[in-house]
Amino acid sequence: MKKAKKFAKLLVISCLSLLLINCSTDRTSKNPTYIISKTESKQLTDKDIFDDEFDKEITDYDIEYAAKQAKNGFFVPLNSSIILVQSGATVPDAFMQAEFSKYYHVSVYNGVPQTKHLPSNRKNKDFSNNFNNSYMKKLRFIAAKGGQDTIIVYWGTIEKGVLDKKTNVINWTPYDGNKLSNETKFLRYLLKFTLVDVVTGNWSTYFPANIEVDYIIPKKSSDESAESQIDQLIRKTYSNSALLLMERYKIK
Repeated sequence: MKKAKKFAKLLVISCLSLLLINCSTDRTSKNPTYIISKTESKQLTDKDIFDDEFDKEITDYDIEYAAKQAKNGFFVPLNSSIILVQSGATVPDAFMQAEFSKYYHVSVYNGVPQTKHLPSNRKNKDFSNNFNNSYMKKLRFIAAKGGQDTIIVYWGTIEKGVLDKKTNVINWTPYDGNKLSNETKFLRYLLKFTLVDVVTGNWSTYFPANIEVDYIIPKKSSDESAESQIDQLIRKTYSNSALLLMERYKIK
């Protein structure tokens, strides 16, 4: 009798455990973008992107040459091959890949900066030289071998807006993935792009106009949840930004 009761108790606990695991899996699969927004990861920095340009002595000739190159303009022709990178993510969001695929042939690359470790054998000069290659220099080499023309890196930040009733000014702060307060009135997703030419190393930065939307506080089960509203905002921003970037950098 005691053994039967013990078995029944273990069976109930096992069923509850499976139920919790399934609920967690469903939540993640329904709102992958929202879950990703909660995950803090290392972001690519300017030093990762702009090669070793600031570690060497800059001469007047370097400045003059760079100015001449910039006057030629920066273009990304339609249907050209690009590498798309999302800072802090091993793979760019699938929806962003889909949007860029409307205009370019897209390959992707890891956007998590690699931690550098000192070589165990400092006497190995060849190893030391390889170790000094920056993230972007390595990526340009990979792109050159793969036939890609341009590398496009982007950073995304979700912000929540709270209206200051005294000044009637919206105060924007980064959204950390926690539950949104009832004071939250607006949401926006800021994007920053850096485009790098594979052959020359020339680059251009672009900040597309952001989209601000009203945040609707969910009150009923039929109302859109915070996760759903954030997901829609990100998708809309991706679509708009990819179009604006294409229009800006295509050959006229």
